[in-house]
Formats: sequence, structure tokens, C-alpha cells
Amino acid sequence: MKKIVITYAVVLGATPLILVLLLMIPVKFAVGLDEALQNLDAGSYICVADYKSKVATNTEWYAGSHFNPHLDETLEVYASGNSPTNYLSKREFESFDIDNLFLLTGKVDRFEKDEETYFLRARLNVDNWEIIYPIRREGSFFKYLMSPKYLNIYDFDLKKVVRSMWMRMTNWG
Repeated sequence: MKKIVITYAVVLGATPLILVLLLMIPVKFAVGLDEALQNLDAGSYICVADYKSKVATNTEWYAGSHFNPHLDETLEVYASGNSPTNYLSKREFESFDIDNLFLLTGKVDRFEKDEETYFLRARLNVDNWEIIYPIRREGSFFKYLMSPKYLNIYDFDLKKVVRSMWMRMTNWG
């Protein structure tokens, strides 16, 4: 009986330690803004996710001309393909106060001008994405323990990751 109690106490004591250690394992490193600006070319945009405006415009991605010198005006980006929203946890990144920047790279399928908002729209099939340093998080007390230099396992939504991988492996996405 004493062995069972000791084993139970060790398991209960080790579980929080393992959870905290997982916070320190990088899955995807952030890139610096200067590095991202050097990698801008046709089909690459530094975008900010603005989830408040998704209700009105049906997109959460915006490429501002202040981050994208090759743009003359703000661009609404409709991201598909390998978009960060296919992987990242809503709990951490779909907060109203978060302004994380992402470098989205891919092929622009179509440009069009919105007659109501006068914004230029781009349909971007994302091949690759990077998050730009510093990473801002919301949603839990873990944000105080997580590094702003990389994404860790808690930043990702496992169901989204598995679904995206399945779609890519079977060529459905």
C-alpha cells in the first residue's frame, strides 16, 4: 500500500514538471522583422491577423503598406492552403488584443478591388508561413512562462494539425 501511495505521489508531482518542460521545447522559431522584410517579394506579405474584422469582411488577414513596402495600400488577404489558421490554437491567437505578425508566402490566385470598402483583395494560396518575433499570446497563465522567440506544442491545435496533414497527404487540400 505504501508503494502505491509513493508511486501516485511521484506521478502527481512529475506531471506539472513535464507540462512546464513542454513549454520550453521549440516547435517553430520566430523570425525577426528585418529578416522577414528581406524575404518580401511577389506573393509574400507580412500580415496581421485582425479577428474583429472577420465578422465584417470574412477575412482575418491584412497586409498593411507600412510593413509591405511593395504595396501602395492595405491589402485584405484571403489565405488558403498552408495557412497558420490551419495549425494554431484559437485559444492563444484569436484574441481581440493580439497583433502577431506573420510572413505568408505563396501564389496569389487573384486580385480584386472591393467596391464597398475600396480595399484591394488578394486570394493567396499559402505555401509557407513564419511568425515574426516577438510572439504575443493570450488565453492562459502559461503566456507568462512561454518564450516570445518560438512556438511550442501548446500553441498548436492538435486536431487542426492532424486534419491539415491528412488533407495534404491525400491531396484533398
